[in-house]
Amino acid sequence: MIQQDIKAATTVGSCLFIGQNRCGRWVVRDARSKCGGLFADRTAAIRFAMYECEGRPQSVIMLPDGLELDATFSLPITADYTGKCAA
Repeated sequence: MIQQDIKAATTVGSCLFIGQNRCGRWVVRDARSKCGGLFADRTAAIRFAMYECEGRPQSVIMLPDGLELDATFSLPITADYTGKCAA
């Protein structure tokens, strides 16, 4: 379902998708996984998406069923990200 939503929205020119991953972190990414990130809270994710989409709220789509980063999407290594879900 999520992939269908992304594919359909991409055809109408949407910009970024926002959703929570299995660990509860907020994910922002575009349909091609060229732009995005992992965020601790919803506000930061929305702020990033709005900045990247130049303040066009119609270009930011919330996915209620969740969203994961693709394996092909790489993030810069940070000191405090362990890659593990909190128990």
